[in-house]
Amino acid sequence: MSKLLVFFIPIWLILLTFRIISIGGVDPTYRHQEVEYLSPLKEVFTERANQILPSPQSELLAGIVLGEDKIPYWLKKDLQRTSTIHLVVVSGQNLSLLAGFLMGLVYFLGRRLTILIIFLIIPIYAVLTGFQVPVIRAQVMIYLVFGAQLLGRDQRGIWSLILAGSLMLLLVPHWIFSISFQLSFMATLGVVLSDNLLPAFRRVPRIIREDLVVTISATALTMPLIAYYFGELSLIGILVNILILWCIPLIMISGAIILIISLVSLTLAQVLAVIPGILLTYFLYIVDFFSDLPFASLNLGESPLITWIGYYLILFSLFRVLNLKWRLKDNQENLGRQLC
Repeated sequence: MSKLLVFFIPIWLILLTFRIISIGGVDPTYRHQEVEYLSPLKEVFTERANQILPSPQSELLAGIVLGEDKIPYWLKKDLQRTSTIHLVVVSGQNLSLLAGFLMGLVYFLGRRLTILIIFLIIPIYAVLTGFQVPVIRAQVMIYLVFGAQLLGRDQRGIWSLILAGSLMLLLVPHWIFSISFQLSFMATLGVVLSDNLLPAFRRVPRIIREDLVVTISATALTMPLIAYYFGELSLIGILVNILILWCIPLIMISGAIILIISLVSLTLAQVLAVIPGILLTYFLYIVDFFSDLPFASLNLGESPLITWIGYYLILFSLFRVLNLKWRLKDNQENLGRQLC
């Protein structure tokens, strides 16, 4: 695979260069056009959220499920201080987290059935957000990554992700500067690489092991992007994300269900809204508590890009070392069994 990558990168760079020249250069301020025909449906869902939940839970639900940016300013600042702002915007990362969370069902349903369930649920979220480009990008990445696993080629998941990201940048080179594209890619990569961390958490109960490892892996890969773009490094970001990331997929699933039910019966939706309401209140409590700590974050301003490149090089090297370490250990254990 490494030889293939060495061959692939130069060809991709040449194609990308020609593509950039053909469109007259890359625009860092480029913004994709949103799909307008589903806007009325999103407006109806946003209004229903305001009717079945109090503020700011309703705005938070609309942000997580629908991608609506109507969160109060004070809450946005708290989210930045705790490195959780990415959870309430349409970046596609939530879709990756949802897929990672659902992978926890593999212990009960098996890998093949779990992946098929993921393939059925993900399009529902895409519809609710109005087929926004960041969500569609994440959906394509997830389909390729988990499609490789469905075909029994788990080790090729990362290459499927790289292929998806490479083809997307060839299609629209402007996306290379898009924070939503970068968050989606890194979050999905975190889900894929989380398998390398699983052996280190063998003593953690299986029922929460998968979700915990996915949370740590995805957070470690996305936190530098948040620090770089928002100029604020959360010192308690990983801890806060561990405490709340598990509830994001549950909010997405229960929130989507009650919003759809609200189109039929607003009363029934208000009764069932207690489920996402409790989760959203828990989310707000954790964010509010940790954001008030004096050491919650550091104001970095404009940090050098080379710093975060070095961070990723060290992190990917660590993932590689862990992968080799546990693979070697498994081979030794298998050899010991054969000798016995």
